[in-house]
Amino acid sequence: MIEATLIAGLTLVLLGTLALMRDIAGRGRSPLWFLLPLVGLRYVQEHFTEVWWAALMRVLGVALVLIGLGLALVRDPLLLQSPQRLFSGEHTVPVLAGSQRADLNTFVSSEDAIRIAIRNDGNPRLSGNLNGQPFVYDRVELVNGVLTAQQGEGFISDLSVRIMLHEDPLPITQRRTLLVRPDDPAPPEIHVSWRAPGSDLPETRIIRSGYRMELQLAPLDTHRLTGFLQLILPDTRRSFLSGDFTAHTNRLRYIDGRVDVTFDHVDTLNYLVREHLQGQFPEGTIREIRILETRMLRRESAATSRARIVLLNGRIEERTLQLTRAEVGWSVRPGRGEVTVIEEGEQGGLRRVDSTPRPAPTESAGPPPPITQPFQALDQYQGRQVRMTRTDGSRQTGIIRGMSRERLLLETTVGSGTLSYAVGADEVRMLELSDGQRIYIEGHGPAAATASDAGVADQMADERVDLAAEPDAAEESVADDAEVALPFSDFIGRQVRVQGRDGRQRTGVVTDVSASQLTLEVPVGSGTLEYYYRHEEIADLEQVSSP
Repeated sequence: MIEATLIAGLTLVLLGTLALMRDIAGRGRSPLWFLLPLVGLRYVQEHFTEVWWAALMRVLGVALVLIGLGLALVRDPLLLQSPQRLFSGEHTVPVLAGSQRADLNTFVSSEDAIRIAIRNDGNPRLSGNLNGQPFVYDRVELVNGVLTAQQGEGFISDLSVRIMLHEDPLPITQRRTLLVRPDDPAPPEIHVSWRAPGSDLPETRIIRSGYRMELQLAPLDTHRLTGFLQLILPDTRRSFLSGDFTAHTNRLRYIDGRVDVTFDHVDTLNYLVREHLQGQFPEGTIREIRILETRMLRRESAATSRARIVLLNGRIEERTLQLTRAEVGWSVRPGRGEVTVIEEGEQGGLRRVDSTPRPAPTESAGPPPPITQPFQALDQYQGRQVRMTRTDGSRQTGIIRGMSRERLLLETTVGSGTLSYAVGADEVRMLELSDGQRIYIEGHGPAAATASDAGVADQMADERVDLAAEPDAAEESVADDAEVALPFSDFIGRQVRVQGRDGRQRTGVVTDVSASQLTLEVPVGSGTLEYYYRHEEIADLEQVSSP
């Protein structure tokens, strides 16, 4: 079609030009004017009533030539780099070939094919032969009703088979089987793709019928299926596949069992968004997270995702999160992002999922009585928001995220971001849950806590009496305290490198120093994150020059 369009256009241009040259020669002028573009335009305007049909032929011919060149570029974009490809007889573009109905051959129904496909060796993994090349699958996907088995982890695989199922079978809750015989009238299409040696672009063969297939699928876990495939194709190279496989229902990539965040795909971004949002709420309070839109801007190494969160208390909100691409992969920028509340929900905060029946509260019922538990038992409160009292008397509020290496992991909100930290058994005296129940740690029980609190209260009372009796002495004491410089106070507003006693180093700006802790503001992505260091946790602090 492209060749016919170009030929017709060139013919019309030639005929129109010859007609105009003949007309201008009859008037005693040089016909060579019309060999140059736009030179004969004035002549056409002056004698339009006599030569309009020749000018129209010329314009129509030029339009057909442009259309033909545009179609050729769509078919083969490399024409801009190598214009000679337009006149080459070789098919250097990806081949997408296939008959409307593949001819039945003897291999599909032969005993040899059945014997090859139904193998009983020590390797049940899906494998076989495609287009004369051995095939062992590296990944199987079932996305949007297309089952793809490919060899090679690249974006363009070396060998692949795509089965275009008539309808999307997801979600699969029990084993399902699909059987196809060679004489079935309308089976799913099969696309076999391969890359010839030395070629960067794949070739594809379409098979619409005449093959034999048995496909079994069963649920395995979230986003994964287990299955079996036996496929015998009606080609002259005796292509077949047979064996077990594990299929992914998304396009996430995994390395050593963990999601590969360097893989540029919308499914990778959606996974990171879900993980981030689940960490923003206490465990058991989210009913549904729905990703509404995710846009990836590869040139800017950035992305935007909009999600809707439905909580158990009826609150519905939408959040717009920003993601960035670095050498280590994609990550969500710190902070809550833009939050739009759709429905406020019930009053009284979030409700946690708890299958244990509880008695109905009464007006006179107070908080549950305090209990004493070992430090290791605090892991059962994962996802609960608590108020922690340290052994030094300081208090912090956060959400328990688990236990790691005999240390309790907590997360708290700092500004527009979150801060994670760990505390040891010797640092925690008491936890207070949201319902008012107090949990004392063994070794720091209520008796010891009461005595300690009483001692502190008596000491504070004595100090108040002394200050009341001697006001001049109190003023002098306050003045002395003001003259005593706080540790690290000289570094406020300066960029420093802090090395903790746990071996970790962080570089940032000291924003505040109190009698008990130092606040370090560290740049993260396009924002900042604050870290708190108690003075005894700092092993070394040195000033560094600003970049």
